[in-house]
Amino acid sequence: MERRKVRVLSGFRVTIPEEARNRFPIKIGEELEFAVEGNRLVYIIKDLPEDPVFAMVGLTRGDERELNEVERAIMGEVAEKFKRSKDEIR
Repeated sequence: MERRKVRVLSGFRVTIPEEARNRFPIKIGEELEFAVEGNRLVYIIKDLPEDPVFAMVGLTRGDERELNEVERAIMGEVAEKFKRSKDEIR
């Protein structure tokens, strides 16, 4: 996801951009954690599902575990598609 600008409203409220709302399972009333990393304010979604695909793309931390045969096949297909798309861009 590309960076987006948001405006700080009264009460220091900010609106989460639509792209992020569509990408992550954020619900109204849900609590988000945040961390300060240098000059960045990072919001952390606490309750993302333990999904191997989410973990692969860095959306969850989760416990490391051995992938089953189907998951390995999916990961191989995704890696191959990424490789082909990078080659097409060049």
